[in-house]
Amino acid sequence: MASLREKFADRENELWKKLSDDLGGQLTDEKGKRHDKVVAQVGSWAVTLDQHSEAGYRTEHIYTRLRAAFVNPDGLRFAVSHQGVFTNIGKLVGMQDIRVEHEPFDKMFLVQGSDPDKIKSLFDDDKLRELTKLEPNIHLQVRDAGSWFEDFFPDDIDELVLEVEGEVKDLQRLKRLFDLFARALDGMCRLGSAYEA
Repeated sequence: MASLREKFADRENELWKKLSDDLGGQLTDEKGKRHDKVVAQVGSWAVTLDQHSEAGYRTEHIYTRLRAAFVNPDGLRFAVSHQGVFTNIGKLVGMQDIRVEHEPFDKMFLVQGSDPDKIKSLFDDDKLRELTKLEPNIHLQVRDAGSWFEDFFPDDIDELVLEVEGEVKDLQRLKRLFDLFARALDGMCRLGSAYEA
């Protein structure tokens, strides 16, 4: 008879398999562990959806994450978080606070970035703002891929990353996160700030 842990792992595996099938992606299956990941295409980009953990003091914080590497010709940086979550990260790398001039989005989120005009243009997309507002504890950012993948990517390659706290176990929400991520990546391409890696 299967243990409770095995039944839980099987259910998790079914979710990731269904997500992979629905997105036309590829599942890397590690028997229901958090190392499972789905890689799916958005245009020319390979988007990886997985879960990762970070050790805290006496705790482990789990995040569901999407990421894609891209060529960043103008060095655009931005970070978007709900007020109070990760809110001062951007200040450490010299980014300034930006109002995208859409309420209530500006009240809900702290937006920081290196190019206010481009960030405002990116978030002038009604659908991108609506998808973002649906997510509690979201963090969307462009970060240097070199710090994570320095052995694989040259200096001008960066990474778009979307993280939400916790293990997302709802298929529709996972698809919505994928849509949000794809829309942000497409918007960056439209602005000339992202090319295929």
